[in-house]
Amino acid sequence: MLSTQIRPAQPGLFTGQALGVDDFELSQIAAEFSAMNSGELEHHLFDAPRPSEIVRLADKVARHTRSHGWLDQAAAHARIAEWKRHAFAQGEGRANADKVVLSLFDHTGQWSQPWEDAGYQVLRFDIQDNPVTGDVNEFGAGFFGDWFGDFDGLDIYAILAACPCTEFATSGARHFAAKDADGRTVAAVQLVHQTLRTIEYFRPAVWAIENPVGRIEKLGGLPPWRLAFDPHHLGDPYTKKTLLWGRFNANLPIAPVEASDGSKMHRKFGGNRLATKNARSATPEGFSYGFFMANNAQDNPALAMAYKYDRLDAGLLRAALDANVSAREIDELVADAYYMDMDDSAAESALRQAISTQNPPT
Repeated sequence: MLSTQIRPAQPGLFTGQALGVDDFELSQIAAEFSAMNSGELEHHLFDAPRPSEIVRLADKVARHTRSHGWLDQAAAHARIAEWKRHAFAQGEGRANADKVVLSLFDHTGQWSQPWEDAGYQVLRFDIQDNPVTGDVNEFGAGFFGDWFGDFDGLDIYAILAACPCTEFATSGARHFAAKDADGRTVAAVQLVHQTLRTIEYFRPAVWAIENPVGRIEKLGGLPPWRLAFDPHHLGDPYTKKTLLWGRFNANLPIAPVEASDGSKMHRKFGGNRLATKNARSATPEGFSYGFFMANNAQDNPALAMAYKYDRLDAGLLRAALDANVSAREIDELVADAYYMDMDDSAAESALRQAISTQNPPT
């Protein structure tokens, strides 16, 4: 099991000094991290997705286009605009004001923008924007209390992380040996580990790490990926195969358009300048809103409850919602037994009692 305290990064790993490792040493880093985090689980944050939970949006798009063809760009924009209006409508209702979304490595803010539109309290962390509070390496047990007052005890609903991909993406494989030798790969792996520690510390209902196809899963100690997509599956007309690891609903809505721009990343945003690197890493807008639609708490209450209380019977939680027991009432019924007493039986008993009260026997 991951430590429930966020550990500071190891001294020297992020100071720019060369810390070369060979392939064997890199594999040992990942193996040691996985071993350190094994053992009896008090949650299911890092469970591997079941086969039915793994989604390749290319398959969903293929089924759609066989029957309906591709959307033109105007129709795709209209669909994404509808997703945006839906997010803004939630924000106007202020139903999400008690929930926090943490977005790591989020210089552009595009992945987390729908959540902000919908009224979630969004905090973005990127070292380019603030070298102190934006540096994931600085996260520790006191960091969020000192800087953010532990968010006044509000619910951390989601953690989104677009970890830097330069040392992981297969597109840069010809440079792997040099990066492995001079310490850049080690530093990148430690960023992934810090991200996982942060996720384990807050235990959000939803978490996701995004990266292009590459070696982040193996070196970072991630569970198998859950979602594969290209931007043109969600309205942005180019290809860039991207994978997501985490705990979330991968069955995103689609707005499929032909990839008329091809693989534009290095053609339009090539080079090593920071500005072009940022342009390459910007989250496609269609994906951002599609991910929100599939995973926000208001539209997906059963998912939110099942992930939040992941040791309890998901069917029982859904039955409580179906019996008009609200999410807030479920929290009041089970939170103390679940978190404080670690008594899942008592929590489930409280749910059954609430269901029977709402649906008394005839």
